[in-house]
Amino acid sequence: MIVMKFGGTSVEDARAIGRLAEIVKGRLDRKPVLVVSAMAKVTDSLVAMSHSAANGALPDALKLLKQLRQRHFNVLGELVNGKRQAECRAEIQALFENLQDVLRGISSLGELSPRTTDNVLSYGEVLSSPIVAAALAARGIDAVHVDSRKVIVTDNNFTRAVPLDETNYRLREVLKPLVNDDKVPVMGGFVASTVDGITTTLGRGGSDFSAAIVGAGLGARRIEIWTDVSGMMTTDPRICPDAQRIEAISFDEASELAYFGAKVLHPATLIPAVEKNIPVYVLNSREPSNPGTCIRSKAPKSRNMFRAIAAKKGVRVIPAGAV
Repeated sequence: MIVMKFGGTSVEDARAIGRLAEIVKGRLDRKPVLVVSAMAKVTDSLVAMSHSAANGALPDALKLLKQLRQRHFNVLGELVNGKRQAECRAEIQALFENLQDVLRGISSLGELSPRTTDNVLSYGEVLSSPIVAAALAARGIDAVHVDSRKVIVTDNNFTRAVPLDETNYRLREVLKPLVNDDKVPVMGGFVASTVDGITTTLGRGGSDFSAAIVGAGLGARRIEIWTDVSGMMTTDPRICPDAQRIEAISFDEASELAYFGAKVLHPATLIPAVEKNIPVYVLNSREPSNPGTCIRSKAPKSRNMFRAIAAKKGVRVIPAGAV
């Protein structure tokens, strides 16, 4: 069994979700579980509308909401037809009506608490995941949408919640039977809930974190992080066009590169996988034949002195004694 996480650019529109479906088709024999992000830029839009509502600009928030709803309806319409489209459209419409009520409540109170922030931001993944599941089903894949809030349980540290041990039990209880029946569970990343069912989010890199949590909880053979780049590079290709793809890298090396400026992913989100010694592959959904980069607990020794070089801009070094 493998876990496949698809980032925002891999679900940003109908074409991207179509590519996703073809990738999943090629891995059905590996019993995949899917974790998907919100469509690209949707979380930014949700942040903007929540702040507008809190600052007394409800019409601006509702305008953004209308645009977001139409975008999701358009993508769904390109991917799914007939009864399946009608059912998914009704589900999405209900979600947007709920979100509209939340925004009106924020506007009335003039306040945006961490708990309400999590509620609003969760809608990105809550909306994208049923669309992806419907698109897969329309292409002959036996996909089943699973609400992440039913299986990933956290504390109440809103905006950066921490998973509880209950999560592993629920993952096995809910997802294992589906996988054993050759179904493809589709979950939203980043989103979870407390034991009492209150929506939480996992913070920065939350969808990668969700994939690692699911992979570790189910004992996956590998975790695949699908994005729009072909793995980690020896340096920033925008600075050095001769940068090469790194075939394999250790968790410690990937963490150090991220600290010093590499931005493919945030390795701290992979800790659950690393603790269970599950390899994590960074792959490109626009170039699925590329082998990408494998991140594991220990990587083979590099032929070169350095595995990679990372850089930070706008940093000044002040020699000792200069102050």
